Amino acid sequence: MAESDCKDDHEIFASIIILTKNGERYLHPLLDGLLAQSIAGTFEIILIDSGSKDGTLQIVADYPAVRLYEIPPKEFGHGKTRNLGAELAHGKFLVYIPQDATPVGRDWLEKLLRPFENPAVAGVYARQVARADANAMEKFFLGDAYSSTPETKSLARGEEASLARCFFSTVSGAIRVSIWARYPFREDIIMSEDQAWASEVMRAGYAVAYAPDSCVLHSHQYGIADVFRRNFDSGHSIKQIFAGKTGIPFWRVVAKLMREAAFVLRYGTAGEWLKFLPYEAARHVGFMLGRHSESLPVSMRKKFSSLRYFWEQSS
Repeated sequence: MAESDCKDDHEIFASIIILTKNGERYLHPLLDGLLAQSIAGTFEIILIDSGSKDGTLQIVADYPAVRLYEIPPKEFGHGKTRNLGAELAHGKFLVYIPQDATPVGRDWLEKLLRPFENPAVAGVYARQVARADANAMEKFFLGDAYSSTPETKSLARGEEASLARCFFSTVSGAIRVSIWARYPFREDIIMSEDQAWASEVMRAGYAVAYAPDSCVLHSHQYGIADVFRRNFDSGHSIKQIFAGKTGIPFWRVVAKLMREAAFVLRYGTAGEWLKFLPYEAARHVGFMLGRHSESLPVSMRKKFSSLRYFWEQSS
């Protein structure tokens, strides 16, 4: 285990937690970006690896400030391993960032933590911007989901929680450790543990803030099968967390698809024009099947999911 060069535990302001598995592609710029942060308080970097077979561990060895913990792949869980990171942390704030995200600027961390000046804020999440090599559908998705307008969200008394109202992301997301101690991540859901956490703390009367001036580069190169599986898992998680309620009316879904089609026609390549319809069909069909996964046999759920281990543990 590579120990941090931080001083006393009580001096640590924030704990940055990274979960890795075969993450060598973007790990150097991620760690370099973290160590370049300028912030008044001291921070530590905790990295939990769940069985990398590529050069991830060799890269981490070049960064003595990173505290490395290794767990067997079978012990990984989206909520479970994030809770482990929190248990290992010494900071007042838990900052989660994935292996394939890159902080933009030396003030990414400072800007992410700034909304905590409001004592009602339990969590803050940053803006995600697509990398230059992302396809047009991914660029539209991130541009639509992450605007340039800051927001602080809370639930009014009696207001129903839904995906739209309680959106939160641990792709560059920070949480008060004192709140996590009372409301840890759920470990019984397939994914979207960040949405579940946000819905729970918002129901308890806390707020969640969006800080778009804190930004990370983060996008995926999903194929059509990947999009289907990812959204099947997402649909199942929304069923588990919100009883399947997204809070997004059908007309908004249609309007968004029309805007996306116009975006792809304008900025996409010819290959992306051809890919657009099957890509979006895979996204929506996968999500719908995930929301109704209880009607499918377990063998089919395993086939449709990108997280087979969840179904094996559940069964």
